[in-house]
Amino acid sequence: MTDQVGTMWTYDGDGARNTLAESLSLPIISDLSLAQPNDCVMLLGKLSRRAVEYVNAIKGSKHATPLLLNREATKVLALTATETERRLRREGLPARIGSLDDGGTPITATVWGFDAIEIRRLYPVKQKFNGIKYKAGSLEDSTFTQEHPLWKPVERMSARALFLLGLDFGHVELLLNDRGSVTITGISPVMSITTKQGEQRLENLISTFATHWSHEMADGAQATLGADPEFILMSPEGRIIPASRYFTPEGAAGCDSVRIRGEKHWPLVELRPRPSINPAHVMSDIRKLLYVVAERTAGDKLSWRAGALPVPGLPLGGHVHLSGVALTGERLRALDNTVALVMRLLEPPMAARRRPRYGSLGDVRRQPHGGFEYRTPPSWLVSPRLALGAFALTKVAAEHARELAVDRPFDEDSYRDAFYEGNRELLLMAMHRMVQTVTKTEGYRVYREPIDFLFNSIARARSWDESTDIRSKWRIPIK
Repeated sequence: MTDQVGTMWTYDGDGARNTLAESLSLPIISDLSLAQPNDCVMLLGKLSRRAVEYVNAIKGSKHATPLLLNREATKVLALTATETERRLRREGLPARIGSLDDGGTPITATVWGFDAIEIRRLYPVKQKFNGIKYKAGSLEDSTFTQEHPLWKPVERMSARALFLLGLDFGHVELLLNDRGSVTITGISPVMSITTKQGEQRLENLISTFATHWSHEMADGAQATLGADPEFILMSPEGRIIPASRYFTPEGAAGCDSVRIRGEKHWPLVELRPRPSINPAHVMSDIRKLLYVVAERTAGDKLSWRAGALPVPGLPLGGHVHLSGVALTGERLRALDNTVALVMRLLEPPMAARRRPRYGSLGDVRRQPHGGFEYRTPPSWLVSPRLALGAFALTKVAAEHARELAVDRPFDEDSYRDAFYEGNRELLLMAMHRMVQTVTKTEGYRVYREPIDFLFNSIARARSWDESTDIRSKWRIPIK
């Protein structure tokens, strides 16, 4: 065994030779019970009976356990096609599991974490008989390069599908139709890599992950926070005033666009505060930017509206940017089980209308600065206390994802149903479980006051009001 803190292993199945496990430059572990609590084990192949017993035992453990990648593989394999499709559609993904080629082009994507390893397009082999073309039973394939316009959307959809089913890597089958839309037709927890480039890409990604993992387990995680929350400007008559009337797309206080029936509009004011490891500093910078907006719009009779869906058809985001910590499935699940859950319980009932297209669980996007953007929360700009609470809880979730993994309600499908259906009774039970784990972290002790504001608001059945001008809460003078 290695003495390194936070070792990454591969598990080689039930003793059968696993070619992929052997090809990776990771130590192989055959007995999961030997893994240390801060280790990470990539589960490949079929679990032995002893391994299954171990996995089932640690699911209910209240103590730190190793991170087991693809722990839910057996459970996912047992799902019927109908149930797999239902779960993906619930989360907003287009899915027709088991759908045969109906004229579209089959695509396959092999994914590790949030990155595609290999994406291939399969072409039916065309042959001729007596001069008549017909489609043969076999397929020829071609591998996409990362520069291909389909790479990123297929990568994002495939990684999201695997994540939402509880997986950390696997293989996704999709169908591309002649309108350019892609539908998921199959999911497998088993990776399928056919090229040397794919093998090398997997090796590089795992090496990077193992390095991050080891460092975080040795030194702890420290998240730097940023954000780009949105709000809208409304006239006294209730019309949305384009933010582009006052702001350019660039700058710390700028505007952002949406597409309506294919046409680009610029209704959103977007604030881009300076990143900081301190939630209060980010919040303070947002307040300064709100003053900038006040100066630019001075003299005009406007109302500033934030929240999830202050006007029908225009959902607003309170995306939080994180850097200094790796994007992992465990970290994203921690954010869903804390930040998303709390925001779900505090939002007004009408806000649910934006899901699943907006505000769904596990909505994440990498950023050019090397970090990532958690996109599930709505615009928490409705009040400074909500904003500070959202930042504080995000930081605690990101830095203590390991500790929060001991109990994550959204790992259970009934709680995910409750999230989308608005079953408040079940969500409050999830909240109770989450509070038990969050309050044991060192981060909670540091940020207790802003986080308790959120918890206490839920306990009092409060929700924010999206119909009021946010300037009163932020104490921004109305000029």
